[in-house]
Order: sequence, then structure tokens, then C-alpha cells
Amino acid sequence: MKIKILNQLLIPMILGACEDFLTRDPLDTVTDNPEFWNSESNIRTSIYALYDIYFEGYRTGWERSDWYSETNVADWTDDNAQRSATFFTKVAPTNETDVASTKKDERTWTFSYVRQINIMIDRISQASLSEEVKNHWLGVTRFLRAMEYGKLVSRFGDVPWYSEEIGNTDYDELYKPREPRTTVMDNVLADLNFACQNIRKSDGTPGLTINRAVAYAYASRIMLFEGTWQKYRAKNSEYAKKYLQAAKDAASELMSWNTYQISGNYKGLTTSEDLAGNPEIIIYRSYVEGVLMHSLMSFQNTEVEINSPSKSLIDSYLSANGLPIYQAENTTFKGDKWFYDEIADRDPRLSYNIDTKGLRLNGVEGVYAISGYFGNRFVNENLKDKPGGMSSTCITDAPIMKLNEVLMNYIEAAAELAELGAYQLSQKDFDQTINKIRDRKSTSMPHVTLDGKNLSVKGITINDPLRDADVPSILWEIRRERRIELVYEGIRFNDLRRWNKLEYADMTINKKLNLGAWLDKDRYVAWYNEQNPRTPITLDKLKSITLDRAGNSGYILPISDVALMRTYSEKDYLYPIPLDQITLYESRGYKLENNFGW
Repeated sequence: MKIKILNQLLIPMILGACEDFLTRDPLDTVTDNPEFWNSESNIRTSIYALYDIYFEGYRTGWERSDWYSETNVADWTDDNAQRSATFFTKVAPTNETDVASTKKDERTWTFSYVRQINIMIDRISQASLSEEVKNHWLGVTRFLRAMEYGKLVSRFGDVPWYSEEIGNTDYDELYKPREPRTTVMDNVLADLNFACQNIRKSDGTPGLTINRAVAYAYASRIMLFEGTWQKYRAKNSEYAKKYLQAAKDAASELMSWNTYQISGNYKGLTTSEDLAGNPEIIIYRSYVEGVLMHSLMSFQNTEVEINSPSKSLIDSYLSANGLPIYQAENTTFKGDKWFYDEIADRDPRLSYNIDTKGLRLNGVEGVYAISGYFGNRFVNENLKDKPGGMSSTCITDAPIMKLNEVLMNYIEAAAELAELGAYQLSQKDFDQTINKIRDRKSTSMPHVTLDGKNLSVKGITINDPLRDADVPSILWEIRRERRIELVYEGIRFNDLRRWNKLEYADMTINKKLNLGAWLDKDRYVAWYNEQNPRTPITLDKLKSITLDRAGNSGYILPISDVALMRTYSEKDYLYPIPLDQITLYESRGYKLENNFGW
């Protein structure tokens, strides 16, 4: 039976006699007194209340998650073509309400969770608990503080650091200035180190609660972000080395345990009704019929995909021989002028992310994809027509942190350190990461071999003609593998930011972002009528589909008006601070400056 992570502080339970219940403190509130914090079960329950914040998974009901599309984090990338572009924030929001009314993924400039966690840290520190129990829960709370500050720094850059509860009238502390992000991230690293040393290896239900593996896994993610940000955005090699080393060390430690293994079924990671016991899963969110459900499968099954896989994403998949599709030595690729040729003999992960039965075209299919490529990463074929796969009652579990990401974090951190002269890459690094992922039974892609400053496959040096000139070949291939393996998991936007590559999300610069499949309308109509002789169509059925050139053949062009395309600017690398926060500082005699360009 599936077990659900508690999403609220407690579900009230009526136990015992009525008058007894009425004389007791409500079970869905915290009584902040020493006796409460002397109970490990009370502490555990209090922390469960934060799981909704830090382990959202597919979210709930009709809420859109950052997975796949239709939140800013999901849309501000190069993975999906769009019928209507999701623009980067154009003006700083006036207040918190303006931010909250847009997308849930935009966290406001608020430190309420920091305060809540700091109170927990203070109370646990003073509790009458054994040293092991106290250090475990201090590790968990400091881990959550690191998670929160990691998000704040990622979004806003410099932020004030609060390590203790602040009184409502302590204005000097409440309105303290922003501190350099390196100062804050040093504190984050200290919190993560403490967490990794003190959180229990095993606690609670495996996969559903925070344990030491969760701390190490997130340490690798948070430190990889900051290390590459320091390298590419801040241009600070010393801090880049420091944080990248921390990312590599955290991933390496977790990998050395051999507790987690790559599972055989790639698509099953995002379509399983129950992830309990999956060897690749470090933490997940469980969904249970009638208790907690989501709608992500419905968005990829029953609704028109106004955001669907872009030509940019499709072209990033290698051929089955391990070579980029446009590399001269790749004689396997049959070209992209016919859908079935385009998807033939490709990395099997492509077939787990799009419908390979054919293009889903507007005018022909009731449920179509704006690019023609129909995304289905989250669709469980055996469940999609049942209540557990429809509407807002989907019950597939959400994999929140997996071993595959930890392996990708390790190899990228190692390669970045090598570029900085702080590490020497070896074949072992690739064998225990990318090659291990490619050995997945459902993937079975050729191994990569370290070949000087390049990678090779089956004796052929990988040399992608589409590679950016400023990205070394090894890093290019690592980033490609990361994109393919973790596609649509809400990770790509932050990857583009930390690599200083938001240009990829600009539709005027990255032309393939605003392109779909090649469509020869005449050939398609002839093919369709041959397949469906009882319901033939004419060219008129395809009249609503715009192509990127004159005539009846070309790439599908979702947006034809340049003014409606998404563009980026330097200010988009950081979020704006709501203007009312700046005004609030000023009203108290303090100063808070907005980020560059806002």
C-alpha cells in the first residue's frame, strides 16, 4: 500500500472520549513550549509541514508543477515551442500580491520560512533530547534552511542572512542590508556540511522522509549551481572551485555507498503508480487515490499541447550510435524531412518523451501539439484512460530526487574543476556516471570514452557541429546528457542561468526554439489518406499550420510575429525585488536596492 507524506502539520484525529478531545490542544497546531519540543514525534510532525514547500513533486489538484510546461520555471527554457510565448518578467512587481498572482514558482522576497526554520533550530537546540536525536533534527532543520537560502540566492543574488529568530521591533536586524552571495552561500555550505554529518542514514519511511542521502544529493545540486554561477556569471574562479569541489564531494560520497542504483526503466521513473522500493529514487512524493492527487498526466494526455517539444530539444538527442545527428561521420541519421526517418535509430529516451506513432497536427488531431511533436514523458499508457490517470485525479508518484541527477552533478562538477585546473578527469569518472546511466536496460546507449580533451564513442571522436564555440567539447556532451536524462523536470531553467546561457531561451537567437517538425503537407495528406482511407483529409485541413518558408513544405512555425517571441536581457538572470519591499525599507530609514536592470 502506498504511504503519503503528510502535507499539513497534522490531520486532526479524534481519539478517545469527546470531552477528552475538547480539553486537549488541537492536533493541527503547534504549542510552542519546551515540553512540545522535548518530543521527537512533535518535532518530526512540525517538519512534515514543510515538505509541501521543498518537495512539491507534481503539486496537487489542478496546480501546474514546474515539470513539463506552463509555469515560468518550466517555460523559460529551450525545451518547448509555444503557441504563445511566456515572457520573462518585464517590470518589477509592485507588491507580493502581484507576484503571487502570476505563477506559484515565483517565490516572493520573503524570509518567513527562514524565520520559521530558525525558530525550530532554536527550540531544538534547547530541548531535553539525547545528543544523537538533537543533532539529527538540527541537521534536518539546517538542511531545510540551506534549501531555502539556496533558492533565495539563486533567485535574488545577494540577500540578508538570518541565523536566528528576529523580534518584530528589532529593526536593525529586520532591515539589515543584503550580504554578498558568497557570504550567504558559505553559510549554506556550513549548514549542508552539518546536515550531511548528523542526519541519520535511515529515518522514517524510505524514500518519503529526509535522510542523509537526501542531504548529500541536494548538497550536490545546490553547490553545483553556485559553483558554475561563480565561474560563468560572477567570474570568480576561487569560489567556483570551492563550491564545485563541495558538489563533487557530496555526490561522490553518496555514490560510494552503493545504496542506490540506476533502475532499468527510464520512463517508469515519471509514470509509476508506486515508486516505493525503486532503487534509483532518493526521495519522492506519493500520490494516493482519494487522498492526494495531481493533474500532470492529464496535461500530457487529454489537453492540446500549446507548449510542446521544440526542434531544439529533438535535435539534441543523439543517434543510437552515440553520435550527434549532424556530425559528418554519422551515417545512421536519415534526416528530418519525414517524421519516421527523423526518429529512427535515435537515443531510446526520445521515444519515452514523445509520441512516436506520428505527428499530432492542428486540424487533424483533436488533441494536437503546437510543434507537431507530442510530449508524453508523464503518461502511463495503462492508466491514462482510468480515473487515476485523468482530470485532477492522477495518482502517479513524483520522483523528486534521483540517483541519475546525482551522477550528472558529479560528472559536471568534475569536468568544471578540470577546466579550472583543480582536477584531472579519468575514464572512471565517466564509467561511474554517464556510462552507468546509459547502461540502463531501457536506454542501452554506447559508452563514451575519454579521449584527451574530447569524448569518443566506438573509436569516433564526438564533434558536434552545433556546439557553442565557448563550450569545451566534454562539457558540451555532459550538458547534452543532462538535458536528455533530466528533461522536463524543472531543472533546465536554472541550468541555463548558471551556465550564462539564457540566450538559448531567446526565440530570436535560438531559431530552433520556435520551430517544430518538418511538414511536407502534400506528402502528409497522401500518407494520412493511405492510413485512413475511410476518413481522408485535404490540404485545407492543414491551413492553420504556418511554416517557416513559402510553399507547402517547411518546419512548423508556432509564432510568426517577432514581436510576440520571447527575448532575454541581462536583468533576467535574477528576479526583481517587489517595489513595496524597497519602500518598506525606506519608510523605516533603511535602504534596499533592486537587482541590476530593475
